[in-house]
Amino acid sequence: MSQTAAQILGEENLVKLRQPIAQARGLPTMAYTSQEFFDLEQKQLFPKTWMSVAFTEDIAEPGDAVPVTAAGVPIIILRAQNGEVRAFHNVCRHRATIVLQEPAKRLKHLQCLYHAWTYGLDGALQATPYFDGTPDASGSHLDKSQHGLVPVRCAVWNHIVFVNLDDKAPPLEDIVQPAINEYASLDLSDLRLAHRLTWEFEANWKLVFDNWEVYHHVWVHEGVFERMTDEVNIETGQPYTDMIADGDVMILHVRPDSPRHGVTSEQTPLPTIPLKAGATPFVGAAVAILANTSVTTTFQSYQPVIYTPISPSRTRATMAWYYAGDAGSAPEYADARERSLDRWLGPSRKFEDRGGIRSQDFVCMQLQQAARGSTVANDVLFSPTWEVNVRNFQTWLVDRLDA
Repeated sequence: MSQTAAQILGEENLVKLRQPIAQARGLPTMAYTSQEFFDLEQKQLFPKTWMSVAFTEDIAEPGDAVPVTAAGVPIIILRAQNGEVRAFHNVCRHRATIVLQEPAKRLKHLQCLYHAWTYGLDGALQATPYFDGTPDASGSHLDKSQHGLVPVRCAVWNHIVFVNLDDKAPPLEDIVQPAINEYASLDLSDLRLAHRLTWEFEANWKLVFDNWEVYHHVWVHEGVFERMTDEVNIETGQPYTDMIADGDVMILHVRPDSPRHGVTSEQTPLPTIPLKAGATPFVGAAVAILANTSVTTTFQSYQPVIYTPISPSRTRATMAWYYAGDAGSAPEYADARERSLDRWLGPSRKFEDRGGIRSQDFVCMQLQQAARGSTVANDVLFSPTWEVNVRNFQTWLVDRLDA
């Protein structure tokens, strides 16, 4: 029987985590370096959540399909002939072979390489050639209706495809309701994909959500966030960003009184995401849908990221950038799109160049991961002003593992 989170991390460390934030201590080193703890998360945490696994553009047309992995489980995501997004275990019902090996377009069916068992896009078993020695297995007593591909619960929210492995989570719409509320003023109906990129970095996946604060902006993202007075009201000591935790969602909400509210579309020539009638102006927000999804939305762009844990010290980030209407592809916006991507990815689009916000964050996470090699890293603090959501995430994690 596998150990619990308390047994691996030490009950005393979880008690410290749950102290009032000014006295609390963060998760110990083992949470970021232990293979046993990583395996516990894969088995006990991720299957309970709605995990993001793909973008809808991966399966844009009927018959499009992609193989993905969620918590170590191989899955097929596809678009059926009626346009519905579906998910199935990527396992042939004959001898447990992977059915779909690589992304495919406009399929009429799915066929296992091993013995040519064939499935419809609804998962139904259609053919088992020569299973009984005859071409169409007409003499077989196999009940095809009982041996189709096993479905996986899936749902879509704003271009992101999610799966729930244990089939017990509340509906996705209920889970993401705080995010729906956060973006209620925006008309997101005509977002179009402009760019996507995948990077891998040497850090534990949890460090992504340990970074769910703005305290680091001025130092890590020098040249993008230039003044601490853009982050905090010096007179009151209060950040201009509200930190919100609601169930499986964490939000960094930029308030209208933020100095960033003065940036206009004339200064940044990409068109803005339309506001709904009567809506209040939108400045910006970052939303985390736990356990592996983040979305950063400005008044001009929508940027989801899927984080895939690979090992205790390695994570894959699959990132996408959407803009409003023609801004996603029209030639007249090409230069503006490039400047937007430069800000996030750097001109080279290479992680190792540290040229944009994403790579700068990931480099800091790598430095944190390296520091976890020291026992000194067992004693980490939270700022009550800036890091409420960091502690919220860590307590969410251990509470979910204990549930």
